[in-house]
Amino acid sequence: MKELKIIERREVPGLAGLYLAELPGEGMRMIEFVDTVEPGVRKEDKWVLMISTQFGCAVGCRMCDAGAMGFHGNLTAGEMLAQVRKVISENPGLDPRAHPKFKIHFARMGEPALNPAVLEALERLPSEMPFPGLMPSLSTVAPKTPEAEAFLERLIGIKDAHFSGGKFQLQFSVHSTEAALRKKIVPVPVWSPAEIAAYGKRFVRPGDRKITLNFALPEGERLDVEELRSVFNPALFLVKVTPVNPTYTADLSGSSYVWSNPPAGLSEDAAALEKGGFTVIISPSSREEIEGETSCGQLWASRMKKRAADGTRAAARRARALPFNWERSALLVVDMQEFFLSPGSPAHMPQALPALANAARLAASFREAGRPVLFTSHAHEDPALDGGLMMQWWKKVCLAGTPEAEVSPALAPLGGEVFRKCRYSAFADGKLAERLKELGVDSLVVAGLKTNLCVESTVRDAFDLGFMCIAARDAMAARTEELHMASLAGMADGFAMVRCTAEILAEAKVPV
Repeated sequence: MKELKIIERREVPGLAGLYLAELPGEGMRMIEFVDTVEPGVRKEDKWVLMISTQFGCAVGCRMCDAGAMGFHGNLTAGEMLAQVRKVISENPGLDPRAHPKFKIHFARMGEPALNPAVLEALERLPSEMPFPGLMPSLSTVAPKTPEAEAFLERLIGIKDAHFSGGKFQLQFSVHSTEAALRKKIVPVPVWSPAEIAAYGKRFVRPGDRKITLNFALPEGERLDVEELRSVFNPALFLVKVTPVNPTYTADLSGSSYVWSNPPAGLSEDAAALEKGGFTVIISPSSREEIEGETSCGQLWASRMKKRAADGTRAAARRARALPFNWERSALLVVDMQEFFLSPGSPAHMPQALPALANAARLAASFREAGRPVLFTSHAHEDPALDGGLMMQWWKKVCLAGTPEAEVSPALAPLGGEVFRKCRYSAFADGKLAERLKELGVDSLVVAGLKTNLCVESTVRDAFDLGFMCIAARDAMAARTEELHMASLAGMADGFAMVRCTAEILAEAKVPV
């Protein structure tokens, strides 16, 4: 593998060295990794590396800057281990072969459970870095996808084979036991507390470290002591509570919540949990970490921050406030089907997971408000006859009647709501337009895949047919963030208003 190229390096004395690196290849190939210590702990006693597993992130939690970058692909095992080797080479005065605690935390950029190469990196660590103090650490939101579930299942065997006896640390970033709030914080389907608890029973062996349940609680929220005590075994799990340190994304969503002393009620919750046998760690904000921009979810590099900021601005560009008739509106979700969403499909788009979660929020809210919800599925009955020029453009084809043609079950499509199409635009054959007219619809909220192809083509045709459109920018996705943002900018320039899901639900006055 070609060596990673260091673009920028920044030193925070006594706390961290931060690296911005670029890896060979096309597209957005920048990552961050951090050489750090815990405040007040000598590097000679505990050495911590935070490395990236994805270019951007496929999840998009509301306090994490990595998600604001979009998702641009997974790192290979070699690319992950190259970050570790680079940090080691920059510390000639420290010998990892004799270090008492050398922690590699897979947590800087990306959701590890959505990258199978993380497992390969873990399997290679013992032979390539046979350090006595080696302790890998992995933090996940526990995505409820076949890919992530297979990952976590394999992780048990890898941990048992290579990192038993307390040499591995696993953290679930739960953030809230209240399902609706957790969904707002982590906008993808995730394991329930009961599913995490059941996994813990199989994961933790005698001598292993307890699994950490991390809660970055929003302001005013407390721990649900009764649920934690009833669901989780304190012999297998510990509870950690952290602030929501200011990041670009957290500030944008208004979710930053900094505290140096436990907020009101949190000490009582911690005491109640400790009385029930739990270990509870209260980890307050550190001025040094905030100013040094070293905490998880926080981008340091100015180039990456600018990229995230530019992306958000582009999505909201020309945020017009034109008349939109909510009483005569419908939700149209374009091509959110298994062809793009199933990990086993040749056209799989893991970057679409956050968009799917937001489309599901929109669909549930529109239904509850009694407003129409319609879907399209791009599928060909006979590509030679109904494919047109698309067959010359795309090698991967979805066939009607196959599992890949099904709209995602996360959207719960009902009978009569799904329209099959064979062209980019959902309006190509006229059937959808007829149905919308029958329903009395003249205004559309549009979500779906891919932003720059079928979604944009549909929005442009809708405009010409007289439908006022709002493009739900965080409920759609493209193959790259550049294509996604460019398409949003084009739609905003002359075809649709661009809003995020939260803004749409607020304007529509539908249930959130």
